[in-house]
Parts: sequence; C-alpha cells; structure tokens
Amino acid sequence: MEKIAGRKLALIGAMGSGKSRLARRYTERYGGTVFDTDAEFTRRYGAISDFFSNVGEVEFRRIEQELMIEAARSGADIISLGGGAVLNKKGMCAIRASYDIVYLYAPAETLYARIRSTDRPLKNRLDETLRDRKPLYEKYADYSVDSTVDSLSELEKVIVSPRRKRYDIVLCDSDDTLLDFRSASAHSIAETVRALGLNVDEDEAVRVYAEANNGVWKMLERGELDRDGLFKLRAERFGAAFGLRIDPQSFNDAYCAAMGGTMFVSDGATEFLQKIKARGLSAYIITNSFTMFAKNRLKPLLPYVDGSFVSEEVGYYKPDARYFEAVLSALGNPDRSRVIIFGDGETSDIAGGVSCGIDCCLYDRSGAKETVAEYSVKTYDEFLRLL
Repeated sequence: MEKIAGRKLALIGAMGSGKSRLARRYTERYGGTVFDTDAEFTRRYGAISDFFSNVGEVEFRRIEQELMIEAARSGADIISLGGGAVLNKKGMCAIRASYDIVYLYAPAETLYARIRSTDRPLKNRLDETLRDRKPLYEKYADYSVDSTVDSLSELEKVIVSPRRKRYDIVLCDSDDTLLDFRSASAHSIAETVRALGLNVDEDEAVRVYAEANNGVWKMLERGELDRDGLFKLRAERFGAAFGLRIDPQSFNDAYCAAMGGTMFVSDGATEFLQKIKARGLSAYIITNSFTMFAKNRLKPLLPYVDGSFVSEEVGYYKPDARYFEAVLSALGNPDRSRVIIFGDGETSDIAGGVSCGIDCCLYDRSGAKETVAEYSVKTYDEFLRLL
C-alpha cells in the first residue's frame, strides 16, 4: 500500500502525545522507515533523564539539533521528534525543508496521566513546558492531530487536505535572484567601453568591472560609501586596472544609461512569481539599486508582484535594518514569523533579514555557500516547497 499521499512526515508534540507510537503504527500500515530522535539519542548516549542530570539540558539540546539535521537528511519516511525539538529553530528548519510537520496534541491532564510513571525529564514542569512550547508547536504545524482518539485514523483524515501556508509574504531580491544581473552588467559595460571609445578588451573589461563593482557595493552595504562615492570609486578602480584616467561622471552616465535599457530576466523567474501568487502569498521585490534604472529593469517582473522597494527610494541599503523596517512598515507591520526573504546575497539579503528577525532563504545555485539563513536552496522549486 502506498504511503499517505506519498509524503514524508515529521511528528511534533509534547511528551506523552504519542509520537513514537504513531510513527510505529504508520510504518506498520504503510511500510517505510522511522527516525526517532529520542530513541536514537538514547541508543548513542544513554537515558535522556540521566543525561539531563549529569550533563545538562543545554548540551542535550545541542546534540538534539544535530540529530534533527541528521534525521532531515536521512530520507526516513517518518520522523518522531522529542517534545522540546521545537526549541531548536535550526533543526526545525532542516526538517521543514523536506517534511510535512504533524502536531499531536492532547489536554494536559491526559498527557500527565500518560507520563506519570515514567522518568521523563521536565515531567514535573508539564504545565509550564506546555505553556512555553504550545505557540511553537502551532507555528511549525502543517497539520494538527488529536491524540486522545485514534491518531493514525485522524492523521489519515487530515493529511489529504492541502498543507497550510507557512508564510504570507515573500520578499524577493532582484539581481541574481529574479534578474540576470551578470548578463545585464556584461552587456552594459561592453556598451560603456564602446561609448567612451576605450581601447580595452571587452571580455577583460567585463571581468574587471564585475570585480570592482562587487567590492564597492560591499563597501556601500557596510556604510563605508554613499551613492556618489560608489560611482567615483568604481570608475577609478576600473580605470586603474587598465592604466587609464577615466572621468567617473562620464563612465557612470554611460553605464547607467546602458543598464537602464536592460531587461534580462532569469530563466523561470516569472513562472516562479506566478506560482507564489497562485499559493495565495504576496510577493514584493527588495533591491539594492538606483532609481535611475531600477524601475525600467524591473518592468518585466512588476505584473507578477505586489510591489517593489528600491533602496535609493527607501533611503537605506540592505543589509541596514532600517531598510527592512521601512519595508515592513510600508506593508502594515505584518507578523514577522509569516514573512520570508529570498535572495542570493549573504551580506545583504540574509544579513539584513537575520538582524530583523525575519526567516531567510539563500538562493545558492552552487549549493556550496555557508549561510546563516534558515534555509538554502539551489532552485526555485526547492524554495516553493518551503512555503
């Protein structure tokens, strides 16, 4: 018999909610494998209650997080998580990336009756623990199942329904996320070289400009340069690489004129935005750019989003927290737990989002970058899976 809707499931809930039992019953009926993080901890480190007493909860949570990430990568058909697993945001995000999350709930008196004779740590603080963790259970739950009745039957009933939305708003970066910035920049610098009559190899000019541009934008992000300083230093670095004295104003006027005419959209970007909208989410573009050419470059995307925020118009540049605060204010100050940032810039999109307490997803086509974001994906479809 096929597994329920072919899905991979992860079970969360308080101690005594029946997660391990449901996982076993699930695989007995549908086949497949179970990764039980508490059972695996016990197998490797001994009784959890002894570990709490002898080593402490902090170290337990650290190891539990490692086990959660291991479980997420294991390919198991169903994962049973410990009652406090929801305290591990990094671990929960790893699980969320590949699994639908099912919350098993029951009244406190039922839970206590089930665990009264066990040696579970924290059982004597059940009411306090439930109060603290219930909001997290509800936050992470894609589905909820009453464990006071036949939980497998209840699971079978609810799992056929579409999963609830995890987020309401997606803030999408533009360059190298939705727009093909490399192609646009290469075209624009080649046009600039021709317009100014510079006697340099165009391919080398593209390479040199990309290096210079990346460096000065990093300085702007750190607050070390303003717009005019960026224009000046970028032109100076480009010219110095070829031993040329270049007028910064003429150089940047030519480059911006060429860039303003580009509309290089990344493959699949408009379809990606359409799918976000089809799921009932709002999508906005957040971009570090200059008004003089940003609006034109964004035109192909604007029919598919609810709005855009150009840094020069906002008055701040990513990753400045004031940029993100201004965006959120313009959106009516939504619940930040229902907002996610999607972009390729670790030092701009991700750093800014993290500083403001917004979930972030790094768009890393290589899959090789280190990130502090909650998620990292290589494709649009992987990101859509998170929503």
